[in-house]
Amino acid sequence: MERKYRSLEELARTMLNETKLPKYFWADAISTACHVLNKVLIRPFLKRTPYEIYNGRKPNISYFRVFGCKCFVLNNGKEQLGKFDAKADEAIFLGYSTNRKSYRVYNKRTLVVEEFVHVVFDETNKQETKQTEIEGLTDLLDQPPLENEQSEMPKESELNETTKKTSEQLPKEWKVSKDLSIENIIGNIGK
Repeated sequence: MERKYRSLEELARTMLNETKLPKYFWADAISTACHVLNKVLIRPFLKRTPYEIYNGRKPNISYFRVFGCKCFVLNNGKEQLGKFDAKADEAIFLGYSTNRKSYRVYNKRTLVVEEFVHVVFDETNKQETKQTEIEGLTDLLDQPPLENEQSEMPKESELNETTKKTSEQLPKEWKVSKDLSIENIIGNIGK
């Protein structure tokens, strides 16, 4: 953590504001902030985290995820799915379960907070992605416009002139005569 927060409430408020989540997720933000701080925050006098003091070993933080990130949960047969229905639901990560090794997520389709063990996370920052898209568009707008090509079809006389020019440039064996008639075709026309 780059910034030091004065209180747990300030950290939770920042988490909600950064992710633009509504205020009714306040309890989940407080719970997640408390869970993270207990495993990460080092006490200055003891030089250990509260988790280390209580359990006597270093905490495993490999399962930590970004609060409020987009995630996907499997629809485990709760509803009958059609052939073309999505098998996963989009959700928002809210924190960690207090009594199980699972994640608390807000399912956007069912509008319910649920706990899942198997969750796929998308922790990319949307703001950074949008910013790079905007910069790419402004780069395109700064480029000089392309020369306008003629949108009209060329006239028939111009077409004949270009055909004559190109046929004069070709070698003799490449020139094709245009005198084709049905008598010159060998075999059955239907084939």
